[in-house]
Amino acid sequence: MRTLSARILLGFATLTLTFAAITATLVYNTKQIEDQFTLIGKGYMQLALASKDLARRQDDLRNYLDERLLDESNAQVAALALRNSRANRDRALATLRKILDTVETLVEVKPDQFIYTKPKIAALEAGVAAVQPLYAQLTTSLPTGKPEQWDIAQKKAFETLQKLRSEERKLMQKTNGLSEQLDKNVSDTTHTLEQNEKTLRLRTIYLGLAAVLLGLLITIWVVITLRPLSRLREAARRIASGDYASRIPERGPAEVADLAREFNSMGRAVEEREREVVRAERLAAVGKMAAMITHEVRNPLSSIGLNTELLEDELAPDADEARALCRAITHEVDRLTAITEEYLAFARLPKPKLAQEPINAMVTALAAFVREDLAARQVVLTTELCTEDLIGTCDAGQIRQCLINLVRNAADAVAVKGKGWVVLRTRRDGDRAVIEVEDSGVGIPSEVLPRLFDPFFSTKDGGNGLGLALTQQIVRDHGGDVEVSSTVGRGTTFTVRVPAA
Repeated sequence: MRTLSARILLGFATLTLTFAAITATLVYNTKQIEDQFTLIGKGYMQLALASKDLARRQDDLRNYLDERLLDESNAQVAALALRNSRANRDRALATLRKILDTVETLVEVKPDQFIYTKPKIAALEAGVAAVQPLYAQLTTSLPTGKPEQWDIAQKKAFETLQKLRSEERKLMQKTNGLSEQLDKNVSDTTHTLEQNEKTLRLRTIYLGLAAVLLGLLITIWVVITLRPLSRLREAARRIASGDYASRIPERGPAEVADLAREFNSMGRAVEEREREVVRAERLAAVGKMAAMITHEVRNPLSSIGLNTELLEDELAPDADEARALCRAITHEVDRLTAITEEYLAFARLPKPKLAQEPINAMVTALAAFVREDLAARQVVLTTELCTEDLIGTCDAGQIRQCLINLVRNAADAVAVKGKGWVVLRTRRDGDRAVIEVEDSGVGIPSEVLPRLFDPFFSTKDGGNGLGLALTQQIVRDHGGDVEVSSTVGRGTTFTVRVPAA
């Protein structure tokens, strides 16, 4: 996560989520303890008490069947006592079933909480139901009194009593087992509750310490994250004091890195603008000087040229040597006149008259104009035009002059090698119309490239150093730019960009 705001937001969100998680954990653990209290108080404890009552009633019934029934002298009294004992046992079992059904409806109770209790109660209920026919047989003729006085029905009832005693003992074992299990459930749940209370206490302490530590770490992290802002403050002060060459390391959070890049771009832009201002002032001074020199030199040159022509007309027909000297003087005067005209053109460069011009047509016409001249120097000129109808916003005359300068310079570079080629290429680059002049000439050394567009700087013998400076000035007046890339021995490419329509 790179952005400064996102980092800070992440830190506080982490802290918030941590406290929320701690709170949720404590609430959850507290709810578990509360559920366990409810389970013990309304569940296991009630069931345990009911199971003990059932066991006591079952023991009373069994004891009556084993020890007291045969001692009864009156059959009606025995039947009544037996019926009361059975009723007490059945009510206790029904109460246990009712408590279990009620407990299972509690929200704190899980579906499988009484998975072992329910089958045991169901088994008791089935056992009680199974002995009902035996009790019906027994009560028809209770075996009371002395055994030698029993009739046949009482003897059969005694056999039934023996079976009842066996079945009731089994029910007694099941009842005791259920009671022991429920007691164990109470004990185990109580122990678990104590452990959970201890765990909750320790967890609360640990989570609280972790939250405090996390808060401190996030605070330190935010402070470290905001530290790059001090570098920006210092850089802003340096730039405000005029140190435009100062640069800021472009690292840190995204906003800080973006701001550092903008500061560096601003510094470069201001530095470039100052460089351009100095260059413009220098060009203005050079232009003014060129205009003054041209003005001072043109009239004497005109006089020298005119007097040389007059002198040549006055020479005798056989004065060949003197006539050759006059022609040489005239040639040099013409050359100096051309140079002064170039200086004057540089000093009086007009503002471009912008219009929408077809770039492909302009390049095609230019190629047709200079192709023969280049062919005479063993330079092949070709064009690679953009497939779309490329329209540029420019002054066609001035751009044509720039391209002629670039093509002639390219031809000169190729001619040094003896022969080669020049390519005029057009294309669109976003909102720019691009014209490239590429040659297979000797190339330009890398140490020369930075000074290539300086006025009066030239690498050619006899060059005045104004062609490329004039080209760059024209293109910049159009709101465009001109770039150069070169490899020594392989050639050079000049790229002119002007606004596209």
